[in-house]
Amino acid sequence: MAKPTFMVQQYPWLIKYFASRNPIHLLVMVLPLLVYLLNTAVAGALPVTSWIVMLGLGVFWWTFLEYAIHRWAYHSRYPFKWMHALMGSFHLYHHVDMSDRRVYNAGFLMVYFIAPVVMAPMWLVTGSLAMTAAFGLGILGAYYAYEWVHYLLHYKIYGGGYLGWIQRYHLYHHERRPDKNFGNSNALWDLLLGTHDPAHKTFTVSAKAEATMISKQGAKA
Repeated sequence: MAKPTFMVQQYPWLIKYFASRNPIHLLVMVLPLLVYLLNTAVAGALPVTSWIVMLGLGVFWWTFLEYAIHRWAYHSRYPFKWMHALMGSFHLYHHVDMSDRRVYNAGFLMVYFIAPVVMAPMWLVTGSLAMTAAFGLGILGAYYAYEWVHYLLHYKIYGGGYLGWIQRYHLYHHERRPDKNFGNSNALWDLLLGTHDPAHKTFTVSAKAEATMISKQGAKA
């Protein structure tokens, strides 16, 4: 059977727009958006309680978005090949080749395209640009933490603690059940929506997967 060809392989120039090799590169590219949201929220002179609520709601909203994007955008079966290539190409390529660092993190254009969409519900509910901006900061803060977690999960093998647990959870999804355990940083929505597979608790990362870790690749590009 021929090896599948992904958009990222056919058009590698897309990588610099839709993928990043590490979270620091991603942060530099999305700083303008972060500065805009912070300025907008501060200019609105929100009370402390509003800041706390909006930031907290943003973090909570991201936990669902993380799950939803991974499960329904990346792992759905689309009726047309172009839809499958557009929505799943980078992620499914990552499943096939976990050693390619270029696609460990999302690219800046993905953030700029999705940010207005995921913040829109708060704007529709409150009509406040300042509250929506604070909400957006909560989303982006949680999202950036997620990007770091994903990067670290492909850095080295962890023996225990949070990173050890979520690494087994994540790599079990990679190696055994791509239809389960969609949470990359937490198991909340898998538990709530019936896609949690507890077999990850006894899962041992394969030598093949361990060989793809950054710490094993050294200075390799």
